[in-house]
Amino acid sequence: MITAFKAIVIIILVISFIGAIGEKDDKKLQENMAFLCAISMALFFASLVWL
Repeated sequence: MITAFKAIVIIILVISFIGAIGEKDDKKLQENMAFLCAISMALFFASLVWL
């Protein structure tokens, strides 16, 4: 279960990172993807420490 959580967080991290880097037209979407990337990075590091 913990491994599945980490894998899902990594998938979200990769997709949001690509979305934040690749989006040039819609600034709001780019900001949302960057925020999602930062949150998923924090969740992944927290899961490494506590789980």
